[in-house]
Amino acid sequence: MKIIKERLQEAVRLYFVLVTLISVLLMILGMAFDRDRILGYEVFLSPLIYAAIGIIPVFFFGNEKEISMKRLLIQRFITLGFIETVMLALAFSASTIPTEKKGVVIGIAVGIVVVYVLSLAAEYLFELGVSKSINKALAEYQSENGSN
Repeated sequence: MKIIKERLQEAVRLYFVLVTLISVLLMILGMAFDRDRILGYEVFLSPLIYAAIGIIPVFFFGNEKEISMKRLLIQRFITLGFIETVMLALAFSASTIPTEKKGVVIGIAVGIVVVYVLSLAAEYLFELGVSKSINKALAEYQSENGSN
């Protein structure tokens, strides 16, 4: 039960980071490749849907125990490959995305990598903050109890 709770917390945290980063990416790509288009309110669903797809790997790659750096990198590349494949498939199947323009496809692919790397950085910063607070609490506990 604890593992499920931790994965859900990680997924929710990642989801909101992804929604923000994907919204910025869509704005940049839209301004670069399709500036004159007027969109309806349904466009606000896109980041929510794309972020939901982006958190799927959280439920398949759990880190219940320590893993080697090699295995972590392999997991990250598999995750990135999955996300790239799904997002590009969605882009090519959508009639509203001008995938006939080479620059659009390259922009989407590079944007996905940038969003993925930024989401990993945000995850790292969050975990760093948690570990610092745990270490501080542990140091306080040890000093109160006279342990070294």
